[in-house]
Amino acid sequence: MATFIEIQGARIHNLNNINVRIPRGMLTVITGVSGSGKSSLAFDTLYEEGKRRYLMFSGTQFIVDSTAHFDSITGMSPTAAVEQRIIRQSNPRSTVGTRTKIGNLLAVLFASYGSRHPDYEDGEPLSMEYFLRNSPKGMCVKCLGTGQYHHLDEEAIVPMNKPIKDVFDGFIMKHRFYRSSFKKFCELYDVDVNETIGTLSEEVLTLFKYGCRRSGFIGAIVVFHDIYKHSSSENNRHNGADKVVLWGVRAERIACSKCSGHGLSEHAIHTTVAGKTISELEQLEIGELLQVLRAFKDELPSSRALLDEMTLKLSCMSEVGLHHLSLSRQVPTLSGGEIQRLFLASYIIAEMDSIIYIFDEPTIGLHETEKALLIRVIRSLVKRGNTVVAVEHDEQFMRAADYIVDIGPGAGVNGGNRIFQGTLRQFMSCGESRIAPYLSGERSLMVKQQYKPIDEYKMLTITNATLHNLKGITVSIPLGVMVGVAGVSGSGKSSLIHHTLVPKLKQLLRGKFVYEDDDNDLAIEANEAMISGTEPIKRCIVVGQRPIGRSKTSCPATYTGIADRIRALLARTEEAMAHGYAAGLFTVNSEGSCKACKGEGVTHYHGGAGNFVEVECELCSGTGYAEEALSIRLDGRNMIDILEMSVSEAAIFFGRQQSEAYDRTIHTILTTLERVGLGYMTLGQKTTTISGGEAQRIKLAKELCKPSGRDMVYILDEPTTGLSFADTEHLISLMQQLVDAGSTVIVTEHDPSVLSNCDYLIELGPGGGREGGEVIATGTPSELIRHEHSIIGSYLRKAIG
Repeated sequence: MATFIEIQGARIHNLNNINVRIPRGMLTVITGVSGSGKSSLAFDTLYEEGKRRYLMFSGTQFIVDSTAHFDSITGMSPTAAVEQRIIRQSNPRSTVGTRTKIGNLLAVLFASYGSRHPDYEDGEPLSMEYFLRNSPKGMCVKCLGTGQYHHLDEEAIVPMNKPIKDVFDGFIMKHRFYRSSFKKFCELYDVDVNETIGTLSEEVLTLFKYGCRRSGFIGAIVVFHDIYKHSSSENNRHNGADKVVLWGVRAERIACSKCSGHGLSEHAIHTTVAGKTISELEQLEIGELLQVLRAFKDELPSSRALLDEMTLKLSCMSEVGLHHLSLSRQVPTLSGGEIQRLFLASYIIAEMDSIIYIFDEPTIGLHETEKALLIRVIRSLVKRGNTVVAVEHDEQFMRAADYIVDIGPGAGVNGGNRIFQGTLRQFMSCGESRIAPYLSGERSLMVKQQYKPIDEYKMLTITNATLHNLKGITVSIPLGVMVGVAGVSGSGKSSLIHHTLVPKLKQLLRGKFVYEDDDNDLAIEANEAMISGTEPIKRCIVVGQRPIGRSKTSCPATYTGIADRIRALLARTEEAMAHGYAAGLFTVNSEGSCKACKGEGVTHYHGGAGNFVEVECELCSGTGYAEEALSIRLDGRNMIDILEMSVSEAAIFFGRQQSEAYDRTIHTILTTLERVGLGYMTLGQKTTTISGGEAQRIKLAKELCKPSGRDMVYILDEPTTGLSFADTEHLISLMQQLVDAGSTVIVTEHDPSVLSNCDYLIELGPGGGREGGEVIATGTPSELIRHEHSIIGSYLRKAIG
């Protein structure tokens, strides 16, 4: 068997025809600055080729790849990858239990050994489907398994003093879809539309609200629900910043009252095993659930094999640092790092060998104390005879690697070269690398020497925070400074900031609140917390890590709005005006799309057995644009040429004041993207290929381009995700600029280099889950170093030096 995986001539994206050797049966870290080409090598080359070969020989699917992105790869074996940018989810029914399949095992346990409450005994035998919220038999009929629904004030929707004809500003009477059935309803029940709703009899009022089968009228409340869902969907698609308000009626997302937020049917809720319901077990933290299931083995000896399988999976999840989660925890609420560790647990359970495992920053979301455990777990995969390749920036992880591959030296067109391959000791003396000097101690990250003073009269205070594991804590966050929120995984950081402070600020600030991650609206959970001290805040911007863009054609240019301005510039060129071309010609979503592939750049062919093959469109050569759209050039560049530029190249192109391409707004946006460390990214990069950390910085740049001033509040969620040492230094500088301008930055973070540059720290803990939820230390980084209860303090001492 080959001792190395040999990659010859890798040239996808910015890779410059490089040759790389990766030792088999070892832990290899691929490092380099952001955008250097690490993921192109690990995922787009190594993983994709391993997957292609497996599928080619398995007979399950055939693949047509018109372009080879390398000369050869030898020493391969099957590959498995966990890439943070492709595993984000938004389905509220997807939980830790469904993702790990432990929920299915619990459902089997309850179907086999469950005892139903006599009041819910219907003679039907219990089956697994009764205990799955994704099943028609198992889901709550009110919330359809989501555990939440939009609460609407019916009295506000149909006020008794309003004339019937004026309901929803006359919408029902005017809209052609409802008009005829409503007219029939009025004729059937002799309803005078000029009278008020309060004049209707109780029977007719009920029919008016909820629908009448005889007339076909679906009811005013149902009409409102339908319109609300449509408006809410539109609002989310266009990154709306606030709740949908229709005819003065607002809707709040709340826990379902019928199932108490569990999402399960009455049969499931009223069936027990050893006195426990499935909901009670799903809400336990994994550590507690392990104890309960082990006790079940004595009470239910015949279920031992099933319980052994569940405890094995739960033990693996605990090993990778997920002990604080519960099976009922919704996957969309997990961080990218937590999701990756869910997959990692499944790999350990599988007990396979001779596999190439590829990870994308597995240390994301982990406290410094937890990284050693993760490294030990990943090394156990290596001991079983597997090869592990990780794209990683973390110093502790790099020092644990057997082998280092450095890609660079810079990003984008300035990267894509193999700078180094070899051991860590050899890497330390690599003069060309931008990473090695930080490991050798030759360079170190900036450390704040003076902390900005705290104004005791400008404090944002959270009182009685009890959500999830928070133990009724009161926390004061100083305004006008950089505030870091630290703590081990599951200590309560997200519960405090993103699930308590953020929803409460949204309620209080309304139009002054910006939150682009609001896909499913912010669920207002049973939350007794109170917020005070918001008066000085002029605007609050929350920047999270959810992917940006929802369409196949979405890219940084479209997301930031510069694509519209580029199209306008193209439409104003002499040639475009001579042909009568409008701006719509320069988008694949309108007139400019290729007639053969409809703007996708590929054509789809059915390959049998439900499989489809994508082949580059011959008519447009994969661009997605019609020929006439690409015939127009702006200062020598057509739309494709422009989209293929990096942010840094485009900043120069659109910043030349004497050229026809000059646009001050575009230049400002692009230079801001450079400031957040994204100069390497191309304008046309598909948003589906953008990592969580990159997405967060694009959102931040978009906000920084808007008019701002003092008294802004920026809330950031682990912004160092995907950043190298040098990029992290750049981000710290940017956050400090915001604070120097009179704004507040609240950052949830594990990286000691970021926390050591905060003016004030709030540390939660001491542990995760039930062992956390308390404030264990507050103060400046220097004060936390001396604090006897601080856990992050010892790591801050190393960072500060």
